[in-house]
Amino acid sequence: MKLLSNFLYSVKQGIKGIFTNKTMSFISIISVSASLIILGIITSIVLNTNQFIKTTKYEINEIRVSIQPNLDGTSIENLKDKLSNIEGIKSVEFKDKETMLNDMKSSWGEDAYLLEGVENPLDDCYIVTLENSKDIKAVSSKISTLDNVKNVEYNEDVIENFVKISNSIRNFGAVLIIFLILICLVIISNTIKAIVYSKKEEIEIIKYVGGSDNFIRMPFIVEGFTIGFIGSTIALLICIYMYEYILENINNAINFMNNNMMIPVSEIAIFLSAVLFITGITIGVLGSIISVKRHLKV
Repeated sequence: MKLLSNFLYSVKQGIKGIFTNKTMSFISIISVSASLIILGIITSIVLNTNQFIKTTKYEINEIRVSIQPNLDGTSIENLKDKLSNIEGIKSVEFKDKETMLNDMKSSWGEDAYLLEGVENPLDDCYIVTLENSKDIKAVSSKISTLDNVKNVEYNEDVIENFVKISNSIRNFGAVLIIFLILICLVIISNTIKAIVYSKKEEIEIIKYVGGSDNFIRMPFIVEGFTIGFIGSTIALLICIYMYEYILENINNAINFMNNNMMIPVSEIAIFLSAVLFITGITIGVLGSIISVKRHLKV
């Protein structure tokens, strides 16, 4: 019963402290929210970058082999046999240029009308699928030496560059996040420090009548928790609204490239909820603990 009473007292005093020091509490909440909004944006970018790599990864294993025009059926079949005999190739599929054009129209969706009436510039080709994407350069070199091969295309360079960009974003984001967390810790610590000094006499009385260190510290931890929770809630709502707005406005362009390129709002909301609340509350509580430990004289 005493434990429950002490807990309720800590909660009451912690929430009261926020309203007693409105200016500092407001600054702390805004600082936490701003930092977590940036964290949410960076997290969303990294997640969608990974989603892009995941949804286009299969393209690394594919090589498009354009063949010379006006080949007879025998020459086309002979080329297929030669391709199939190359080590590392999993499958070989023939696609004529009309099929390729229709596939392009399908991928363009509502913009497919732009291709109507356009002379087909594509070539008949073989879509070659590899067993291992690491062999793509070696296999491509072998294919390019075969007779009746006009051109060899694959997207490894594009994916490799995108992976490098993704890593750069991830590293930059990590540094920025650490910097923002440190700023939040300093601001929250200063907020709790000001409250500690404003209640110095009250704390001395509680200590004098036998109040434990934990009993004195708990209200400040509750306050830090509350600041982190409110800041996380604000940041989450703003991040979800921004993400939904961006997703809605670029959805047509994304669908032009790949239907599953961006993560749905429902999935990003779940992930951001976990990341932002854990980070925000941790910052709030940790900031309080650091401040009380350094500045509370008991």
